[in-house]
Amino acid sequence: MRQGHAGELLPLIDSLFRHSDTGPSDLSLIASGIGPGSFTGIRIGIATAKGLSMALGCPLAGISTLDTLAYGALPSRLPVMPLIDARKTEVYFALYSPDGYRLTEYLNRGPDEVKNYITEPTLFIGDGLELYRDMLAEDLGEHFVPGTENLWTPRAYVTGLLARKLPIETLTKDISPLYVRQSDADLILAREKSQRL
Repeated sequence: MRQGHAGELLPLIDSLFRHSDTGPSDLSLIASGIGPGSFTGIRIGIATAKGLSMALGCPLAGISTLDTLAYGALPSRLPVMPLIDARKTEVYFALYSPDGYRLTEYLNRGPDEVKNYITEPTLFIGDGLELYRDMLAEDLGEHFVPGTENLWTPRAYVTGLLARKLPIETLTKDISPLYVRQSDADLILAREKSQRL
């Protein structure tokens, strides 16, 4: 969904329960994507997950969107690099080994800097390809291997699979957004604060 998450998310969850044999009392774990991605979308998803976790007494797991994308492309014979459009001519990304081990930090850079992290043919996935495919192909040549579009979107079931792999002692009822960069509101506030000094 591009917009309207706040008004549609809970009715969608309710609809899932009505169309399945699973009810809220059957849940033993709630998983939520924590970003990076749309600041508003992340906050809405996490707030909804926290509310459900508290209401149902379920533990809560937060999973990075980049991890979800990478895991959704496994098994892979190549390293995997998910790219998420971060707006402002930037992308969120991380590099993963062919077996899904994250090799870099979660990063936010211009698409022209992605090449600095690539040393061999790599599978690229995520909606960042929609905007920067030609640039990446030119910068990386044979090291650029684009994934099919079905790998460009994070899947909820993959987030759930990753959450189930977490040790029980790491589960909580509190998760935080993974923004990777400051929000526009934070940047404006910092600028206004420095101008007052």
